[in-house]
Amino acid sequence: MKRIIILFILCFCTIHLFAQNDKNNLIETHFSMGASGLGQIGVIGGGDYHSKSYYTISLDYSRQLSKRWDICSGLEYSYNSMTVTFHDFPEMAPRKAFLQLVTIPVQFKYHIGKVVYLNGGLLFNVLSRLKEETWVPSKFQSENTFQSENIGMLLGVGLGIGVKHEFQSGVILSLNPYARLNGFVREGKYVFIQAGASLGVGYQF
Repeated sequence: MKRIIILFILCFCTIHLFAQNDKNNLIETHFSMGASGLGQIGVIGGGDYHSKSYYTISLDYSRQLSKRWDICSGLEYSYNSMTVTFHDFPEMAPRKAFLQLVTIPVQFKYHIGKVVYLNGGLLFNVLSRLKEETWVPSKFQSENTFQSENIGMLLGVGLGIGVKHEFQSGVILSLNPYARLNGFVREGKYVFIQAGASLGVGYQF
């Protein structure tokens, strides 16, 4: 047991020293917000989902592969605000809905000089939950409540262009406008488009 602990400590110290020497690793946290839209494919009946806005928080890790190329991944949480309308039943008032996503992005970053970069790749949605407002009749009046369900998400893609500034301390600030194409399946397919900007703070080591 002692040998395993010593070996683990030695490996950790070696990786830590190597990471300090090469300065090819970057840990970042991002906050994003923007507008989103939904398009319907093969949807029969039910409500029409209209997306409004969203925000995203994420923790990402990047590893430099060459002078210009990085590979990036992480974990992010997205909260999307929507409304549901019913064209077949115009007497029904619009309802609120929220789409929550937990996503693992796998992207590449291409540096154009020291400040500007391009980034893009695939979005793997590991958890997706739709929370929709419903009306439940009671003794005195109808009460609104929310029902949640897990829905099937499609594989997404993203593309962006960003700028960064690196301080001598290793802290990096970045601004990354981007567009994403996503989707989910619920009584047909919905194409989910996001356009926004991400503000990031990171540390290179």
